[in-house]
Amino acid sequence: MRKLNVFNFITLNGFFKGPNHDINWHRHGGEENKFSDDALQSEGILLFGRRTYEMMYSFWPTEMAAEQFPETARGMNRSQKIVFSSTMKKAEWNNTKVIGGNIIEEMTRLKKKKGNDMTILGSGSIVSLFAETNLIDEFQIMIDPVVIGNGTPIFKGIKQKLDLKLTEIKSFKSGVVLLSYKPL
Repeated sequence: MRKLNVFNFITLNGFFKGPNHDINWHRHGGEENKFSDDALQSEGILLFGRRTYEMMYSFWPTEMAAEQFPETARGMNRSQKIVFSSTMKKAEWNNTKVIGGNIIEEMTRLKKKKGNDMTILGSGSIVSLFAETNLIDEFQIMIDPVVIGNGTPIFKGIKQKLDLKLTEIKSFKSGVVLLSYKPL
């Protein structure tokens, strides 16, 4: 059975995006880039909500991404991707499939299939929905040492308590800390 993981970066005060979906506060240092590059080598399937997909698609297939982050851009562009959306019918980014309808049923079905593990990037409402329905196997939360005045909390709208067990801590020279948790 495939695993479903979450990878998100957040501010010290728990926001995964600022006003107007801003993520410019995230530190993209050398160690963090290497971590992303290594993670993309696993050939897992990347999952997005529509807004995160649009943000990723606006950057990773560009020449600027290839110049600034060549390995990450290569990995993002070659990876298989799934977008969960009730409004999008077709995705322009290569290797991307759009799934609408009942995404809980679809994710349950996808997890039962053989194949590569899946990772949700960003996509807070999908993270909250899948967390509440016990579909997520691991949460990787990269905490940036920055506080912003306003934003969207990583688990916005969650209605029940999530009990998690810390399984790993990784510190980066920039002050960023990666915490890995598994549900109890």
